[in-house]
Amino acid sequence: MKKSLFPMAQNALCFCRTAISYPSFIFLVAIWMIFPPFMTPANASDLSNSELYAVLVGIGKYRDTKLNQLELSPKDAQDFHAFLKEREKLFKKSHVKLFINEQATRENVTKSIRDDLKPAGKDDVVIIFLSGHGASDPVRTDEFYFLTYDADVENLYGSALPMNTSGLFKGIDSDRLILVSDACHSGGFSSALEKSTAKAADTFFSIFQSLQGRFGFASSRPDEKSWEIKKYGNSIFTHYVLKGLRGGACRKSGDGVITVKDLYDYVYEGTRAATKGMQNPQLYAAKGRADETPMFRTPVYDKPLNVEALFVTQTDDGEVRPLTNDASLKSGQRIGVAFKADADCFVHVVWWDSNGNVGRLFPNPKLTEGTGEIKAGVTQWLPYKQGKHWYVLDKNEGEETIYLVASRERNPKLEELYTKLRSSGLEREFNLMGIEDYTVPDKAKQLSDQDRQRLFQKMENQIQVVGADKVIRIKFKHVAP
Repeated sequence: MKKSLFPMAQNALCFCRTAISYPSFIFLVAIWMIFPPFMTPANASDLSNSELYAVLVGIGKYRDTKLNQLELSPKDAQDFHAFLKEREKLFKKSHVKLFINEQATRENVTKSIRDDLKPAGKDDVVIIFLSGHGASDPVRTDEFYFLTYDADVENLYGSALPMNTSGLFKGIDSDRLILVSDACHSGGFSSALEKSTAKAADTFFSIFQSLQGRFGFASSRPDEKSWEIKKYGNSIFTHYVLKGLRGGACRKSGDGVITVKDLYDYVYEGTRAATKGMQNPQLYAAKGRADETPMFRTPVYDKPLNVEALFVTQTDDGEVRPLTNDASLKSGQRIGVAFKADADCFVHVVWWDSNGNVGRLFPNPKLTEGTGEIKAGVTQWLPYKQGKHWYVLDKNEGEETIYLVASRERNPKLEELYTKLRSSGLEREFNLMGIEDYTVPDKAKQLSDQDRQRLFQKMENQIQVVGADKVIRIKFKHVAP
């Protein structure tokens, strides 16, 4: 029988998984990805002889003012770049280039694709990620272009990156290729040109149906738009592509292998559900090839990450008791937190106070040691040393919530979440008050119940988006003495 570290705290834990979806217009993203089909478990030397080559492009603003500006396009490329850097340990070497906005000129992108990817061998992984506008030429509407930063809508032939059948894959020796495109052709063009652009893109992708070992993955049907949900921080399509490659698409295989069809099915279901059927990703491939071609590998673990947490409070007479969900505590009472995990992981502990303000308890160098990385079996006590320091409730009554969010790997989304909270003015700083106690400063403006509930729901949504391996939440009432 497995023994718990904190037997008295079994009823103190509450788990939360929520999601809310709402669409808004997005842009075009084009991704070329080439993965060798022999990728096997990450804990084996499966990629010891393979190298990673990537050119990542994200353009949100253009020199030509006639083009609509794109809010999330650069971030899609940056987040994909961060993902590849996280996974570079799978490869013998990695060679990754990132071009954002003004850097993403036709000359720079073309030169990088031709020169930086040229050394790649047949078994190497090559990725070209293009995030921005796409269009057909007003004169030659059968020609499809990716619009680089310096593209001129009056002269796409001479200023944009041609995406044609004759030159698209020239110079790339890899035998295995997947082209993924999140294509919304509303770049400020006339409706007639947008219609011809969709037709040109469809014609371009159709070539994949006659090619062996090459796959076309489009974010939508040619006549549909691509959408975004702001809470994702990416387009809906890119969000599910990254989430799928992180492991969400690995549902049929026990060894972590993700085939092209696995990824497509996962992204299709997620994108369609989030847009209420308005966006339907498409897969272009030779018959039967997508089912049998592995494209990536996610780490596999024998069991889910287990994190035990203990929330305690100290009464006026000095007795320490477990803090249970929905308990009532008075202003001036003290609170402590302890937790441990059964595997190495990264942990964030966040306090959402009665005023709707947020403070990060861990990692917080002002109060704790460490950077958020937790070693297996090591117990962490907050605010610092067991029984010596406590969080002390201020005079603001209401509902208090403490979140513990853990992930096996460093999760940039969690760090990004806290950065958003800080930039939005919701951050509450936890300082050392007095000699012995760490307390909550009484300096926050009281929010209305409606505003607090709105912000609280936003926090819940964000935690769902980050895709943590474990979420523990405890809520308690803060009352007057």
